[in-house]
Amino acid sequence: MVVKVSILGGGREVGRSAVLVNADGKKLLLDYGVSFGEKDRPVFPLHVRPVDLSAIVVSHAHLDHIGAAPYFYITGSPRLIATRPTMDVARLLVLDFLRLNAPYVEYEMREFERMCDSTQFVEYGESVDVDGLFLQFFNAGHIIGSILTYVETPSGENILYTGDFNTIETWTFRPAEIPPLKVTTIIVESTYGARNHPSRSRVEERLVSIVEETVDRGGVALIPAFSVGRSQEVVTLLCTRAPYLDVYVDGLSRDVTEVYVKHKKFLRDPALFSKVVENVNFVVDSSMRRKITKKPCVIVASAGMLKGGPSLYYFKKLYDNPRNSIILVSYQAINSTGHKLLEEGQILEQNIGPIRARLEWLDLSSHTSRDETVKYILRYKSTLRDIVLVHGDYEEAQALASRIREFLGEDVKIHIPATGEELVLE
Repeated sequence: MVVKVSILGGGREVGRSAVLVNADGKKLLLDYGVSFGEKDRPVFPLHVRPVDLSAIVVSHAHLDHIGAAPYFYITGSPRLIATRPTMDVARLLVLDFLRLNAPYVEYEMREFERMCDSTQFVEYGESVDVDGLFLQFFNAGHIIGSILTYVETPSGENILYTGDFNTIETWTFRPAEIPPLKVTTIIVESTYGARNHPSRSRVEERLVSIVEETVDRGGVALIPAFSVGRSQEVVTLLCTRAPYLDVYVDGLSRDVTEVYVKHKKFLRDPALFSKVVENVNFVVDSSMRRKITKKPCVIVASAGMLKGGPSLYYFKKLYDNPRNSIILVSYQAINSTGHKLLEEGQILEQNIGPIRARLEWLDLSSHTSRDETVKYILRYKSTLRDIVLVHGDYEEAQALASRIREFLGEDVKIHIPATGEELVLE
């Protein structure tokens, strides 16, 4: 029996992850996400017919892994497998996605709800059978409910799909698990294939220090952060290390935090997070928004790239005062407001700048780094035959491949497939 892996999205690119595993005619789809083009319009993966799918596994709730999946529920109802927090967070993100992109998207929220009705919810460690394929799921350490997916085929090809994963312990999550299984093929993200992250503890210390200095001089520390994961991580860090600070949470970050509370058993320390939430102030209206910009405090708000949402509102109120600080803690995509701000110190098209507040960017990534990825892969060196690098720019993937070869030589095949490419595993 032949096993084929088709890259429907995420090949030599970050975004629209979609990997189709065809094992003796049984087709398993791993993620089906969306990315955004130069004009910030959605770009979807290559097509596959819903009727041909045995199941869809969604690794986590970020739009670049689930944002296109509701398309299958316009005309079909394939079985979908995910954790409960994944679908609860995805509901918030898809609703926001449609609000901004409805003219370019053919599905509506009713398709998302049909998708939920077709979902089989799984827990970490749980296994399921999909038309003769054995699947097992493990904590990926990326965001709440994120999973690694292990696929055992009848032909003896055993695939581990990481999705997005993180191998270090954070304030909110345990590190990605290392399934004690015989993996012959690993399909792994290469987002940071050419780079290592700085010491997490040093970055955290710097963040706390900047915030304390800002508040001490009577300023406001604005932390634009991704609504899923980064916001909750930052809030937990600040409330634990500096409980005397006045911390506010606004935007979609507030709604996602409620999902974290609902599913706190997926967190590293549920009791700690409950305590954090009790001590955080959630912004509930525009009046509260205006008031907190005029007193020393910390504001954690979406969106992380300053593309919109309350973070942009706060930024416009705070950028012109040297007592304030703007601390970016999320990835800043090229052409995003945050990236332009870091490059130019102003945002001319919005009549903002030059910025007088303190501006910082800190690396608090929830993705694994180059050397951590290599270390993870090497755990399976005795059984690995193929390594497939996805979800990364070509240069990042090439750099990761070079690093892996330093340890494994030519004993293992390393693939960097483009979107649309099919691999035959043998």
